Amino acid sequence: MRALSFLFVLVLTKPILPSDPVDYVRDIKPILKDRCYACHGVLAQKSDLRLDSGKEIQSVLIPKNAEDSVLIERIAESEADLRMPPEGLPLTREQITKIKSWIDAGAIYPAEDQPEKDPREHWAFRKPIRAPLPDVSIPAFNQNPIDRFIAAEWHKRKLIPQIATDQRMLLRRVYLDLTGLPPTQEEVREFLSDDRPDAYERLVDRLLSSPQYAERWARHFLDIWRYSDWWGLGAEVRNSQKHMWHWRDWAIDSFESDKGYDVMIREMLAGDELYPSDHERVRGTGYLARQYFRFNRNSWMDETVEHTSKAFLGLTWNCARCHDHKYDPISQVDYYRFRAFFEPYQVRAEMVPGETNFAKDGLPRVFDCNLNAPTYLFIRGDDKQPRKDKPISPGIPSFLISQELRIREINLPPESHSPQIQDFVLKNHIELARKESEHAVRAVVKRWEAERARVTGTPEEALKAARAAARAEKELENDRAARQVTKAEAELAKTLGIRRIGPAKRLAIAKANHEKTILQLKNPGETFTPLQGALKTPESNLENEASRMKPFPKISTGRRSALANWIASTDNPLTARVLVNHVWLRHFGQPLVLTVFDFGRKGQKPSHPELLDWLALEFMEQCWSIKHLHRLMVTSQMYRLSAKESDTQQAIDPENRYYWRRTSMRMDAPTIRDSLLLLAGELDPTKGGPAVPSAQQANSRRRSIYFFQSHNEHNKLLSIFDDANVLDCYRRTESIVPQQALALSNSAFALDRATAIAKQIDAKSNGEFIRRSFVWLLGWPPSAEEFQACNRAIDELHRLANGTDEQKRQSAYARLILALLNHNDFVTIR
Repeated sequence: MRALSFLFVLVLTKPILPSDPVDYVRDIKPILKDRCYACHGVLAQKSDLRLDSGKEIQSVLIPKNAEDSVLIERIAESEADLRMPPEGLPLTREQITKIKSWIDAGAIYPAEDQPEKDPREHWAFRKPIRAPLPDVSIPAFNQNPIDRFIAAEWHKRKLIPQIATDQRMLLRRVYLDLTGLPPTQEEVREFLSDDRPDAYERLVDRLLSSPQYAERWARHFLDIWRYSDWWGLGAEVRNSQKHMWHWRDWAIDSFESDKGYDVMIREMLAGDELYPSDHERVRGTGYLARQYFRFNRNSWMDETVEHTSKAFLGLTWNCARCHDHKYDPISQVDYYRFRAFFEPYQVRAEMVPGETNFAKDGLPRVFDCNLNAPTYLFIRGDDKQPRKDKPISPGIPSFLISQELRIREINLPPESHSPQIQDFVLKNHIELARKESEHAVRAVVKRWEAERARVTGTPEEALKAARAAARAEKELENDRAARQVTKAEAELAKTLGIRRIGPAKRLAIAKANHEKTILQLKNPGETFTPLQGALKTPESNLENEASRMKPFPKISTGRRSALANWIASTDNPLTARVLVNHVWLRHFGQPLVLTVFDFGRKGQKPSHPELLDWLALEFMEQCWSIKHLHRLMVTSQMYRLSAKESDTQQAIDPENRYYWRRTSMRMDAPTIRDSLLLLAGELDPTKGGPAVPSAQQANSRRRSIYFFQSHNEHNKLLSIFDDANVLDCYRRTESIVPQQALALSNSAFALDRATAIAKQIDAKSNGEFIRRSFVWLLGWPPSAEEFQACNRAIDELHRLANGTDEQKRQSAYARLILALLNHNDFVTIR
């Protein structure tokens, strides 16, 4: 069978003509690298075979002709179980023919051909090294370290940078960049009239201190961290959690206070272990609560592994779920070792001050619930085939860490494992009970005291308090029953004739119930209903209520805190580089490493490796301050370059990978909407709080970051302009579709904003209105041709409009503003 399949392939294979000889480097090595190296290269040598160099192939596998070659036999095999490579599509007939022809020609390869390098020597897996700052000949570019590295590359490539952009354009650029909002007219005037030498640097500091900066940059990173409000079916939560806005507000607060990124990582991955008594910091674990999926724990864990590794480490760990990673030294076992860090955690809603109803509010957070939950390797990634004979412990691959992590169990404080004993929980329940009666208030206090005694007191104190709580609860039941008797008697007294049957029956029932509560008071016992301080989210659709109501564990495994401490360590070669790359992308339009979530061997090399390393080390040495990175980047001279193109420079560097000019960027969806509102003088600056529901968004004037957004619910305007994909958004897409032009030209939202914006511009003549509109909305004054065209348009629009002369003028101005809002330069950050 195998011989026949081999002959079949040879017959169908198109021969390579002598005039088209096969070249090893051009034709053979790329095939082997793409399809064979994973199993027969430096990462693995299955069956003791290596195919990552011509020498290895020639000495181990290949006889004198292809007809007898085991290599050809295996890649041409028709049976899937025997064919190589074992995964993916078979090699094409053309690829097999090329390999066969190369073998028949003597398997010639260049003398300098080398096998793959040790993956541990990959640039991203080595700790960053601070290279000396280059000396450059351009004085203006010798001040900021970023400029020196960039200018050094210009010199190597004979690139000439563009001149600096003008002050108006720079002002618009830095405002939109740092705050996601354009400057007001007053802010434009203030900046242009400030002749202090450090006016720009002062402006940058002011913007970085603003709440608008925090909202803008929290949105960027919430993209990366996959922020999403809950979604499901009807009222059933299937994905994420209700009240996720607490995590969103944590992100905004973190950026506003310039919390170190290392601290942010610890709070997101293990805030419940590292800071268990601090609700403000535990909010960060919303990152893990958002991963929740009710119907499949394995899918939940898969997403947690994939997006934690991509977001913080820039590695595609998920590629190793079914088999060893094909490019990076991450084995399938390593995948499940990484998963084991998260295996025990579950999700709960914690009570917040002022609200006892978890449906209305509650803090979504995580905790280690099933402390001994095992992690098994799934054969070929199939969760129906777990290797239960070999439970897997948490760990990090050796190529990333010099020694095993030390994981220690954490004893949790009482308020963490028993949140019902917190003071504000008592206060919440008292406020609710006060609406009923003083008996209800007394019962709440006694129940809370009993819970606190059970958790923190001696056995004797706990028993005494439990008896007092049981009695208070029975007294409340008796009081309620007595009130029902009184109510039934009053109802009976008001009725006449046959209608007395129902009320009489209800009175009899009320009296019987009252007698029952009186009997209970004679021996109230020590059993009472505990107050609730947190509500566990169902682990799955099969979990019963008894399981949900179990006490929370008093210890946590310490796994996630060990992982978080390693990820946020200065010894980790990846985390700081990945963060720097994300910040750089959003300032300069393209990242230093194009594959923002893949720093592995399959990803792209950095365009400026020494600069990336210098910034990573600087970032860590400056307490992981993201604001410090912003200052370095936006105060550099290269940040201030014009976006104008040059045919000469374009020929050398067509993709602007060496930043000889500014890369223009289109505004993202929130910036477009928020800018229209700010320009119209309508933006609501209210910070934080519950998400604006979808039904209220059309009339809302709040920033877009506060809109409810999930996999199922999207704001239509934001979606048109490529809003964040809540499933995966490490870098936003930029599409150009007709709906975008229609949204800015025909929508009621755009028309109304244009009218409001026109009223914001104080001008004594058409000419003054035109000039101020261009400068404010686009960042530059109109050319002579543009000015004349706009002037003619205003006259014509004025003539065609109805109403008083003033109404006609305002209508014409609004139409001009609408045209400028549809100008490409309005939605473009240059």
